[in-house]
Amino acid sequence: MKKIGLITKNKVLAQSLSLLIKNNLDLPFEPYILLSPGQAAVDAEIFGIDIAVIEMNAEASEEAEVTSLYKELRKTNPDRQILLLVPQDSKCSRDIAMTAVNSKAVDDYVFLDTSLDYLLAKLLAL
Repeated sequence: MKKIGLITKNKVLAQSLSLLIKNNLDLPFEPYILLSPGQAAVDAEIFGIDIAVIEMNAEASEEAEVTSLYKELRKTNPDRQILLLVPQDSKCSRDIAMTAVNSKAVDDYVFLDTSLDYLLAKLLAL
């Protein structure tokens, strides 16, 4: 069973995804909600997170925080999979996500307006 860290400041999103995963016994995941991005790298190490799902916001200050977070997560555990949740209406966020994937700093990204089925398929593929 893979441990998934849901890294976001959005409690509704994190709790909804966590409940969906917990209630679907076919999914081989154990979710952990990490609501403090500044503490998430340490929490990921403590909980032994296998897959980090990081929500990006459209705000520039948040994007810098996310960039340093995924770099720290990759540095502390190169085998950890990292998936970004990207707002589709923010060109800057899209550019950061594509650059991060191309440089192998993260493994993949999905847009926030995609379906849950697509998100779960991406997680299963990691």
